Amino acid sequence: MKTWISRHPLISFFVMAFLFSWIAVMPLIVNRSLPTEPFMILGALAGPTLSAVIVIALTEGRGGVAAFFKRYIQWRAHIVWWLIVLFGILIALTIAAAIIIGPSVLTEFIRNMGLILPTYMVTLVVGMILGPLWEEPGWRGFAFPRLQARYGPVLGSIILGALWAIWHAPGYLGGWMVSGFPALLVMCIGFSFLAAWIYNNTKGSILLLILLHSSSNAAISVGARVLPANLPAALQAFVYSGWIPAITTGTLAILLLVSTKGRLSYKEKAGDSGPLIPNTSLTSGD
Repeated sequence: MKTWISRHPLISFFVMAFLFSWIAVMPLIVNRSLPTEPFMILGALAGPTLSAVIVIALTEGRGGVAAFFKRYIQWRAHIVWWLIVLFGILIALTIAAAIIIGPSVLTEFIRNMGLILPTYMVTLVVGMILGPLWEEPGWRGFAFPRLQARYGPVLGSIILGALWAIWHAPGYLGGWMVSGFPALLVMCIGFSFLAAWIYNNTKGSILLLILLHSSSNAAISVGARVLPANLPAALQAFVYSGWIPAITTGTLAILLLVSTKGRLSYKEKAGDSGPLIPNTSLTSGD
């Protein structure tokens, strides 16, 4: 088993991440009345995080595991990257909603900013324990750098985004949110491009990727507070299926691909096959 995992670390990681997580959340599929939060945390922890630690321990030993956990507290990055991570998606999502639904969304956001921003920050911090804290070490801390080194930043982001969306499939079984899965797929792939760009400019900081994931969740959560109450039925189906976040992250992905010429600030090094820490300059463009 150790030999096979050493030869196929990425496949091993994804197989274990899916298997462990889906087993952990199976009770939710069987009984929808159960509280979701404990199973969400258990599924994320038992899947991406545990799988990453197992593979790293078998392939890199204690030193690799220590280096992996050190990136949890890797906070040094230019202030601009912190601002992008903490507020970029919130601003982009609000602008996208205002364009799609109407300027009342932006007006309402500005009018209630004194209440929205504190709520947003609390939701961001508390919300980390419901998924991002346990997911991102596996997805972006372990899998992405290896996918990027093998397939490049674009294809690596697409692969991870698609698999990340499919990983959520148990939550869509039984007719829970079937109509929202296409939007989730677009959103996960779009977010993966943004996360790749952040990863490549923050020395692979797991901390900042956890915060980016949580800021996305928090932005979607508080965004519901500024939506008009009298949305037309057709627009309600569109909005509550998750297409505004999907369009937002998809648009950001396209803008990043164009502005970085498809490189997402990635600079390949000869012979690299691990967690490459590429270009970290603030103004990097390719």
